[in-house]
Amino acid sequence: MWRQLLRFGMVGLLATFVHMMIGFLLIQSTWHPLLANLLAFTIAFVVSFIGHLGFSFADQEVSASSALWKFALVALIGFAINEGLLIMLLSEGDLSDTVSLWISTGSAAVLTFALSRLWAFRTPHKAGGPVDVEPSANLTNQ
Repeated sequence: MWRQLLRFGMVGLLATFVHMMIGFLLIQSTWHPLLANLLAFTIAFVVSFIGHLGFSFADQEVSASSALWKFALVALIGFAINEGLLIMLLSEGDLSDTVSLWISTGSAAVLTFALSRLWAFRTPHKAGGPVDVEPSANLTNQ
């Protein structure tokens, strides 16, 4: 479990770094912060999903399609919180655009970690064997 947690953290940090750097560069290039954040989120999502599926949870018996839709939902919830918090911080005007982006993204990362760990990449179990097996795999194993 600790190894998985460490791997998740490493992938999460990489994805967050990608998100932050792209967002920062776009904001510095005069993109509106909300649009910059959307593009940065999209790219970071791809990095995160591939990393979690292939590295963090490579030892789990979860199908890519099942994990993708669950992780996409988790990421969209995280993004909604990220964007909502960013809007709130920008409207207050007390912090710079970049600091606001760091705060909103960091907060969303914590939530995304918890939901991913507890739901999106969790190995499904059912009495008598694993669930979430591809239909074609069932035919070949009978």
